[in-house]
Amino acid sequence: MRKYEMLVILEAAAEADQAGETTQIEELIKRLGGNITKTDVWGKRTLAYPIRKKPEGYYVLFTFELEPSQTFELRRVLGLRANVYRQLVSLLDD
Repeated sequence: MRKYEMLVILEAAAEADQAGETTQIEELIKRLGGNITKTDVWGKRTLAYPIRKKPEGYYVLFTFELEPSQTFELRRVLGLRANVYRQLVSLLDD
């Protein structure tokens, strides 16, 4: 398993629902065989440019371990979610 870091920008309109969305993303990583190391909620922030005509996003940073073959499936599933604006998965150095 390799160490990854993933920054996710969620829709900020329903800020109370973001805890549930964060939990669902953590469960997705676990279902794919990963281990969550840390979840860091940055909260609502102004975007550099509007996404879907919205000026703000809700940022969450996940640190986890996952098999390299499962990262494609993780990005695919997150890309299908309506509340996820963007996600970026980065490999961490050992």
